[in-house]
Amino acid sequence: MDTQQLTQGLQLAFFGENHRIVFWYDPEQSFADELSQLDLPDVQVLNMQGESTFGLKLKLELEDTQGKYLLYFPCAEPDAEDDWLLDIKLYSRSFYADKVSLILNELGLQQMSLRKHLARRELFLGSKARLAALKRLVQADADEEALDLAMIAVVLGAGSSDLITLLCTLAETAVRDELGLENNPAAIEDLYKFGLIPALLQALRDEVGYPASVEELNGEKPFSFGHFLIRLLATGFCESISDIPGWATAIAIPSANARATSRALLSRWRDSSRFYKAYDEVSDWVGEALRIREKIGEMPLETLANVATFEAVERQIIVDLTQATPEADPRDLTLFSRIIAERLDNYWASRHKDDEVRRKYRLLYSALSAAIELFSLRHSHAAGFHFHSSEALYKAYESELYHFDTAYRHYFAASQRAHVELLKKLDEAVEQCYAYWYLDQLGRSWGNRIEAEQRLKHWKIAGIPNQQDFYERWVRPQFEKQRSKRLVVIISDAFRYEAAVELRDRINEKRYSEATLASQLGVLPSYTSLGMAALLPHKNLEYREGSGDTLFVDDQATNGTALRDKILARYHGIAVTAQQVKEWSREAGREVLKDQQLVYVYHNVIDDRSDKGGGSESDTFHHVEFAIEELTELTRKILMHFNTSTVLITADHGFLFQQSKLEEADRTALVDKPETAFKSKKRYVLGHSLPTTKDVWQGSTKQTAGTTSDTQFWIPKGANRLHFVGGSRFVHGGAMPQEIVVPVLTVNQLRGAKAEKRTKRKVGVISPKSALKMVTNIQRFDLIQTEAISEQVLPVTVAVAIYEGDQAVSSEELVTFDCATDSMTERLKQVRLSLLGSDFDRKKDYFLILRDKDLNTELERYRVTIDLAFTDDFF
Repeated sequence: MDTQQLTQGLQLAFFGENHRIVFWYDPEQSFADELSQLDLPDVQVLNMQGESTFGLKLKLELEDTQGKYLLYFPCAEPDAEDDWLLDIKLYSRSFYADKVSLILNELGLQQMSLRKHLARRELFLGSKARLAALKRLVQADADEEALDLAMIAVVLGAGSSDLITLLCTLAETAVRDELGLENNPAAIEDLYKFGLIPALLQALRDEVGYPASVEELNGEKPFSFGHFLIRLLATGFCESISDIPGWATAIAIPSANARATSRALLSRWRDSSRFYKAYDEVSDWVGEALRIREKIGEMPLETLANVATFEAVERQIIVDLTQATPEADPRDLTLFSRIIAERLDNYWASRHKDDEVRRKYRLLYSALSAAIELFSLRHSHAAGFHFHSSEALYKAYESELYHFDTAYRHYFAASQRAHVELLKKLDEAVEQCYAYWYLDQLGRSWGNRIEAEQRLKHWKIAGIPNQQDFYERWVRPQFEKQRSKRLVVIISDAFRYEAAVELRDRINEKRYSEATLASQLGVLPSYTSLGMAALLPHKNLEYREGSGDTLFVDDQATNGTALRDKILARYHGIAVTAQQVKEWSREAGREVLKDQQLVYVYHNVIDDRSDKGGGSESDTFHHVEFAIEELTELTRKILMHFNTSTVLITADHGFLFQQSKLEEADRTALVDKPETAFKSKKRYVLGHSLPTTKDVWQGSTKQTAGTTSDTQFWIPKGANRLHFVGGSRFVHGGAMPQEIVVPVLTVNQLRGAKAEKRTKRKVGVISPKSALKMVTNIQRFDLIQTEAISEQVLPVTVAVAIYEGDQAVSSEELVTFDCATDSMTERLKQVRLSLLGSDFDRKKDYFLILRDKDLNTELERYRVTIDLAFTDDFF
């Protein structure tokens, strides 16, 4: 050893560890000549050869109690009973200059007693690379156990030496090398070579309850990592179902501590952004080995709802929900919704991991949630739709019944995207509920009111503006408030009311704008040419003989953006397409609009893509979702970039859609279209003179659209289609609420204080108890949402765990608080936490910490006393 190494070791003792007195025994007197060369400022170096120990004792304890001293003894260290300086030595530091001691010094270890332990690890310490890696992992106060775990971490290439990281690193290696459960990772052999396997097994026994045999600890029986994984996951599974099935008796680790620790360890593994994919693969291996699919088939849904161990459980839950939902009663449907909410906070469908597996399960749960909503709505209206007037039914649709259409749309949008055989039966049940119950009941009730009130002759609903009055009712008043303002009107073809509700909610997620939704009574027939013309400013609206279905507004044809632009020019306005607006830069848009007060933007996604039949028609609900996204962005761009403070969003008409192919009963009895018709489509026929027939509703656009021409039309009753024009599933033109309840969305830009008032925040979550105590390894804690969710108060997903300092000592559980009611019962949720290990001190400070999972910020913390009663029973 050279002088520099000696100096470094001694400097660490004096200045790094701040010892005042250091003893150095050198029986071979190998370093006597180096004493004078040591660079130890402010340290007195005393060669104790021939010196009086009594005199030294007086000096150190009476004469100089502050100075630093290196006491060099060129002899062996005396036994304790013969050591006159033992009392001083006990509060001082001993320095050794042999190879092991130098390594101990280099590692910065404080316990000299570790010298013997390090000597037993000579083979491991023979590599400079391993020694350097070890130095990064060990703490100064490490004991033998911590030192061995750090060495194991070096062998495994783990980032830290805690047991969870060691196990996850081993599992990751097994997955990477495709070893399965039968073969150990190569690092296990290295652990045997360096004598570290007993330390690993001891840690597994102490922390996880793994019953390592004496033969395993002695190296007489090989340790199987795959067998350990089977036992670990089986124990976690049994803990989750609060039972040990017969098949698991010989596998599950039989102790209460093992149950809690296994659950906590697996929870931490699954929560790891680095290691969770290894967990997916390992759990698949273990599930196959245990034949878990066969074993869970008969387990109740509520029992499985708590399990995150195996992906097969997620599939079984979805199978059970799919089979049970169509015939479930309202109470069970509520339970199913709760289970889905919990599964979305759980592992396999987690909102906080974005991979193919999680996306698949989230999509399936999205479909199931929509199906549950649909069947719940049916239970709420089991007697059908009985209203005393068309006005009452119209307003019921506007306030509530549209939810049927939204749930149906959400279901099939998710089901189509998931594209799994599993949902085929549920597809049929949802279709039966919607197309052959809801549409039939709604069509019959609405039709009865239409006929009884002769509504086609008096096409008005009290308190609801007519679509042909759009300009006078919605546009002109904007300019009366402020003459210089600019108003943008977006007309989205076939954008029906229920989709506008969703658009309103999307827009209101942002604080810079506020959207309010109303409706107008659409024109009949509810089709594009008439609806678009009715929305233009006009005094006169008419069809003309010889011009087909072209509408004329104040003697100007209206078919196409260019002709509508000419009409709007009379009102200081222009007509443009949504595509043009999307392509404008901020500067280009401002230049085009600088002299314009009124801008009509024509947006055509749903009708353009869905009204063509074939595969595109089947994707109608995906087109609706795309339209909502486009309109959200289009509105934001107009408000933020083009000096516009108000945008109106409306439509020419809505639509009807069903996934199933039409049956004969869905068509009218008419076979031949009338010769006098100038336009015939699936849901309407137009003509200047049409014959009378009892099989359809007949009316005049003079009454239903305010035209000056007395143009005749036929529309089928209810949701039926006309027989002679085929049976496409996307239709419009008739008088069903989905077609004629036309949305009008008013979007205002907010600035300053108004915008600040709309600043959104996440809801608070608290514990109802300020003092918490944990007396078992696994315990439930109550948490309460502080207020109802609203436009300004948003849901929050909370990560909950118990911590000692900054180290989690329990499982971490996720729970989402999204209750929109004032019911304290509904706002209360429970989390079930499992402690990691069993070495807890009731006098120590532990904390239950709530963190915002998305932001990783602490929300609340509560002191927890952990006072575990001794138990070794599994359940």
